[in-house]
Amino acid sequence: MPDEDQATILIVDDDTNTLKGMRQFLSRPGREITAVERAREALETLGARPVDVMISDIRLPDMNGIQLMEEVRRTYPETDVILMTGYGSIQDAVEAMRMGAESYLTKPLNPDELEIVLSRILEKRALIRQNRELVRRLSGQRVSPDILGTSREIRAVLKTIREVAPTDVPVLIEGETGTGKELVARAIHRTSERAEGPFVVVNCAALHENLLESELFGHEKGAFTGAVKQKKGRFELASGGTLFLDEIGEMSLETQAKILRTLEYGTFERLGGTRSLRADVRILSATNRDLSEAIKKGTFREDLFYRLNVITLRVPPLRERKGDIPVLARAFLERFSTAQKKGIEGFSPEALRLLESYDWPGNVRELEHVIERAVILCPGREIGVESLPEHLREMAKGEEEGRSVVLPVGISLKEAEKALILKTLEAVGYHRGRAAEMLGISKRKIEYLLKAWGMGGLGKKAKKAS
Repeated sequence: MPDEDQATILIVDDDTNTLKGMRQFLSRPGREITAVERAREALETLGARPVDVMISDIRLPDMNGIQLMEEVRRTYPETDVILMTGYGSIQDAVEAMRMGAESYLTKPLNPDELEIVLSRILEKRALIRQNRELVRRLSGQRVSPDILGTSREIRAVLKTIREVAPTDVPVLIEGETGTGKELVARAIHRTSERAEGPFVVVNCAALHENLLESELFGHEKGAFTGAVKQKKGRFELASGGTLFLDEIGEMSLETQAKILRTLEYGTFERLGGTRSLRADVRILSATNRDLSEAIKKGTFREDLFYRLNVITLRVPPLRERKGDIPVLARAFLERFSTAQKKGIEGFSPEALRLLESYDWPGNVRELEHVIERAVILCPGREIGVESLPEHLREMAKGEEEGRSVVLPVGISLKEAEKALILKTLEAVGYHRGRAAEMLGISKRKIEYLLKAWGMGGLGKKAKKAS
């Protein structure tokens, strides 16, 4: 993004004396002024770098000033426009203001009037920037209302978001499917200096390779069969904001090369076009693949990887932060219960325990779907085990059977004692102290009995740990 302390001004006029005089008069510390004689040169300048204010004559040799303003307002909406002419009329002024000009001045110019108009525009832009910064700082106090949890792992993710958001560097977000990589990307955007700009998502895995390039860079009318009109690409649509490239590892090497060039030079061309356009975007990307392995296989460019991987942010799978499951489950319950107009108040202890014990290969997304299903099927005020999917219920049944000790009728008390102690040791990984605590006996007694049964070395490593 442009230096916010440096105002950039572009003057467009085919009269060299006017250009020279305006440049000299408007020069101030903190202003960078560029002067050009043609509309084409003005568009090239705007494509190469951000411009705060463009001051343009209406009569230009290669394009009408009104047409130039329309193109600027459409392609570079962040640039304010002042129009000037020696053939002014009230109708012209009204039309120019209606189409988006900040001001309309007649020649010969009054230098003081021009300075007043320009200063007013620059002051307004500075105030907007200050307001945006205030909003960003206030919103940064809560990184994201959608990223829930209090575990050490998720706190580390939120801490990294706070650290990288104020910068403009690319961030590569790694994580399994369903962990919430897009939520992390949105949180970075929401607390960044680009928060007022657009957040544009491209799912690289969902688009056919023939369409992906056009989606990213746009195309001109007639660029290929079916291109009946000009179309802006995602890089243009994200101007002034953030472009999120999801599943970046699914791109072809050809598209990777074009993205690399855009990142290196900050410009791109639409398909079928020749004019370079400025890519004023922050790039966030995400993958569920091991890109270093893809580099070894030759399916991902190493130079692009290092461009995208300035900062890496890993989103942990849900199985690594099971302490967050109750928080997430209750949040999903509240949302779906409200949506389904049900007064469900919570989970049974058995159901919550089952949710916490499951490994969730589909991560947070899978948990969300399970809770939605449970809300729909729940007949009462509390979600019980019976409302959970069958594979979770079967797991609970298997765990229950694994914790049970089946004793045949007529077994002696000594044999029953032995079976119970061995089964308990197995359940706790042969930690004798834990087994003794569960059985309500001393650890010394367990060691004595194991030795008496000729099993003194059972779980020797665990014995040392216990």
